[in-house]
Amino acid sequence: MNGRRVGALALAVLLVVGAYFVRRNVIDDADPDNSDVTAPDPEDATAIVCITELSDVCDALGSSHPDLVVAIEDAGVTLDRLTAVDDEADAPLWLTIEPYPAMLDALRQGRGVDPIGAEVSVVGASRLGIVFPAATGDGPGPVDAITVHCADQPLWRCVGDNAGSPWSDLGGEAGWGTLRPSFGDVIDSALGLASLADAVAGYLGDGDVTRTRWEADASFIAWLRPLSDASESVALSSGTPARTMVTRPSALDAAATATFEVAGLGATGDRLELNYPQPEMWVQAAIATPPSVAVPDGLAADLTALLSADGWDAPAVAGPPLPSASTMLALRTLWDEAT
Repeated sequence: MNGRRVGALALAVLLVVGAYFVRRNVIDDADPDNSDVTAPDPEDATAIVCITELSDVCDALGSSHPDLVVAIEDAGVTLDRLTAVDDEADAPLWLTIEPYPAMLDALRQGRGVDPIGAEVSVVGASRLGIVFPAATGDGPGPVDAITVHCADQPLWRCVGDNAGSPWSDLGGEAGWGTLRPSFGDVIDSALGLASLADAVAGYLGDGDVTRTRWEADASFIAWLRPLSDASESVALSSGTPARTMVTRPSALDAAATATFEVAGLGATGDRLELNYPQPEMWVQAAIATPPSVAVPDGLAADLTALLSADGWDAPAVAGPPLPSASTMLALRTLWDEAT
């Protein structure tokens, strides 16, 4: 076994053992019925890395797939880590969203190593949206003011045009302060990057989001800069913008999100108001299986069922998907440069 293979195998074993340690000592300690559980042999266990947005779904896999060892990691962290792994044969299963597997292969080819070449199966879909704080009292709330003010243009275009502006200029109350939108962690969060793509589609006016189009538009950076500044100034206290809005409503006014997250929060109506911007855009949850990994029996079907229980729609329901892998990578770089 060459040194490169040894290093990659060591990383894979560390992933399995580390994930088991967290599950055994943090999760299982709360459940005395699991006292007889023994660690799977790393040689036999199958490792799966799940994006943070799907942590609850992956934790639930243990009951039906006890030989599956789960690690939870932000999508961007996994993307960068697997890009740097020399031997593609040691890549784990990856529960992520499209087109992250293709983004990974593009980055690997860019550094002159073989792509992972994973087989991708879509197991769930969810529409991207924006949540605003629900109205209090009998008067109109932020969503009422912004939808009236933005009636003649796509919502994300209007939010970007007015990021940081007083709500009193947008038909709202002076006491609301300024419009503070947030995407969350665009570089590492799958939902954050997907929502940025949704916002750029709103700026362009359609779902044909490409680097060529935004670079040809002299006004685009002037639109993006206040939006990124406002987003980066929001301190997230609960991981994502929507979760932060539930726990600390005064922190922000417009949170990028998706239907599954809002459903999981169970906070619509009394605390949050969900709005779906145009053009329509969806995220698709997907399991990426490298050629060297044997998929546990029934895994895709089990994931679809678990995602459905967690607020996701069936894959067949999905509307327009996220842009191409190259465009998503360009958006990630664009945000990094803008902030």
